[in-house]
Amino acid sequence: SPKRTSFAVGDHRPCSAVLNNQFFKQGLGVALAVALFGGPLFALADIPDDPGLVILDVSMVLASLMFCIELVVNWVAIPSYRCSFFFLMDVLGTLSMVFEISFLLGGGAVRAVLLRSARAAKLGARAGRIFKLVMCYSLLIKGPEGADGKPRFEAKVLAQRLTTSIATRVAMLTIFLVAFVPLLDLPIFPRQDRSLELWARNLEEVFAAENTTKLSAEMNSMVLFYENSDYAPYAVDGWGLSLTTSVSEPVRRQNRIIIEVDDCLTERTACQGSERATIYFNFTGANQMGALMEIGLVLVIVGIMIAMTHDLGSILTMTMVRPLEKMFGMLLQQAQQLIDIVASEEDEDEDEEARASELETIERTLAKLSRIAGQALNKNVISKEEMAKKSEYEKAVLVDILRTEVRGETLAPMLERRSLGAEHIEMEKRLQSWEFDTLSLDDSGQESMVMHIFFHSDFGVASGFCDAATFKAFYDAVKPNYKDVPYHCFAHACDVLHTVFRLSSLSMGSYWMREVDQYSLLIAALCHDMGHFGKTNPFLVESKHELAITYNDKSPLENMHCAKLFEICKEPSTDAFGKATKEVYKEARKVAVAAILHTDNANHFAMIKDISQVYEAHEATCEKQAGSSGMLTEYRDKILEPNRLLWLELFLHLADVSNPLKPFDLSKTWAMRVLDEFFQQGDEEKQQGLPVGMLNDRDKVNKPGSQHGFITFLVSPLVVQSVNLFPDFMDLHVEMVANMEKWRDEWVADVKPSDEELAPKNADITKCRATSDRLLARRKPQKATPTASRGWSWSNGMDTE
Repeated sequence: SPKRTSFAVGDHRPCSAVLNNQFFKQGLGVALAVALFGGPLFALADIPDDPGLVILDVSMVLASLMFCIELVVNWVAIPSYRCSFFFLMDVLGTLSMVFEISFLLGGGAVRAVLLRSARAAKLGARAGRIFKLVMCYSLLIKGPEGADGKPRFEAKVLAQRLTTSIATRVAMLTIFLVAFVPLLDLPIFPRQDRSLELWARNLEEVFAAENTTKLSAEMNSMVLFYENSDYAPYAVDGWGLSLTTSVSEPVRRQNRIIIEVDDCLTERTACQGSERATIYFNFTGANQMGALMEIGLVLVIVGIMIAMTHDLGSILTMTMVRPLEKMFGMLLQQAQQLIDIVASEEDEDEDEEARASELETIERTLAKLSRIAGQALNKNVISKEEMAKKSEYEKAVLVDILRTEVRGETLAPMLERRSLGAEHIEMEKRLQSWEFDTLSLDDSGQESMVMHIFFHSDFGVASGFCDAATFKAFYDAVKPNYKDVPYHCFAHACDVLHTVFRLSSLSMGSYWMREVDQYSLLIAALCHDMGHFGKTNPFLVESKHELAITYNDKSPLENMHCAKLFEICKEPSTDAFGKATKEVYKEARKVAVAAILHTDNANHFAMIKDISQVYEAHEATCEKQAGSSGMLTEYRDKILEPNRLLWLELFLHLADVSNPLKPFDLSKTWAMRVLDEFFQQGDEEKQQGLPVGMLNDRDKVNKPGSQHGFITFLVSPLVVQSVNLFPDFMDLHVEMVANMEKWRDEWVADVKPSDEELAPKNADITKCRATSDRLLARRKPQKATPTASRGWSWSNGMDTE
């Protein structure tokens, strides 16, 4: 049987059968094609009235009868069709057929005044009809049925209904704009070409002057006037002269336009009473162009509606159908498992459950879950022995959903905390501070710091990947790979390592990072700039450096850093992953490479976008975490663990650009170093004739002023989103705003700007301060961190013993 659609489902089966009949649908399609394109095609072909007019009239009458039959059948068969949008379009489209039939309103007299404005309404109404017909053919929307003909409430059905509703409204809007707006011009028609009446008046005035020579010249002028137009006069009557022209009489009556004088200035046989002097115009070319435009308008209207509907369908499929199908599939699978576990004798038979839709199955499962809840309602405490008798799914329901307390059970911490010896407590205190200065460390101090982080801190898991001697050899191989440049030196590597360590501690990384994540991230931090020689990626690309050629201009420096790291690890004596299994090594390499590659600032704004999307999707959970005194399970399970690699990449990138987030003295020292390195590159760019970077020209850059732009446009957006997701990073934003104020003050003292020059910087600082206030307002005071048990705590963002 033919597939039913939303337009062919009614209370009267005979009428529904007619609508579903393929021959009837095809007949409607032919009738619609005749109504839309018949007249324009005859006009384009310039078919003579005899016999063309008869053929066209018969075709239009038959098409009108088909439309009337369809109207009646739809009205009887489909209650929802009555007074609907498509009913209105059908009525208008059917009534507009009177303009196509010559013995009704299709004559030339009507077309000359009315049809120009009515044509748009006619085409819009018929476009609505063809849109409905296309939908009936299921080219846009498929029927919401299951294999057994029973409607199913699933993702695709919901999307189909939504698409149908939205597509109908798109069609309504399109048709309204095209069909009804032109009718507003009807009261002021015609308003375009008034030359036809003017020429008739001119000829009458010349004739009244009884100057035959001037009259002939005026007629010739009129012929020349229309020589390059798509319509022109071909004859005159009532002035006693014939028109000399190459334009012939049109073969179709509708192309003949008659222009009569308003008043006869001289009484004569040809111009008295109802008789008027007349100019006859041939509008064949103009009407052919109008017919072509008419066909184009129909195609544009239908094309827009079909394209918009297809686009809506695609968007709904991507954003709704696929996620809902995945969600329904998972829910259905889990629901079925629960049904199997807690099934009882009074439950419905299996055949009925097999026929149920996804939503019906989930609804039935929720009803069964409520019975489980009822069992625990009167006693929200269950003994350890009773819990042991429950199945795994019942335990999940009681513990995770109902939050039932298990009496007599002691929960062990997720990870066993490492205890520090007395010799490492002092180093731990120093490292757990943003005032830790790696530039002040000598070689021994750098080594002590690195070894402590990797072996003795909360993230000191290095012994699981290599022994201490191998790691020492690895360290000794890494350090010489850092060049003696102002900024990208080994002190910078130590600073980034320390910052990553601090970020991991503040985010309670021990509770959501795997050991391979912790170790690989710290290795990446230590090695992230190995081999850096103080030049930027754009410089390497512009100068056609061998690294840019080797890596096809894609993060050449970062790729080189990764390569150097794993070249060192190829040697067994310096393999920092020597104890790792093959699977663990692959995971460690993936983390380290991804983190280092994302230190390329070319990925900066893409990273901001990625973390912003996570925050927008889980804003409520992040806000709850911001006001919590510990890590929420929901925060860990929904945000941290599913996006673990993204956070590892974020931590290393944030640490790499974190100098503006440190206390001002440290921040200023690092800023001067990075500017010195930029200036050295700028000098070389000038020598090679390359474009000089905006921050690289020592003769133009104001050092304090440059830091404001760097913080505002690069660092601040990243920090804001990071604090949104990791509330304990709040101190970084507070320090950043304080540094912006100090850099502004130094810039003012150096440049002595006008009020107009100072205003933008003050506005940026005010905006950042307001953001800090918002971020602070969502946190509870004196929030403890996991390291508080070490004998020190956080108080208002400061380290205190």
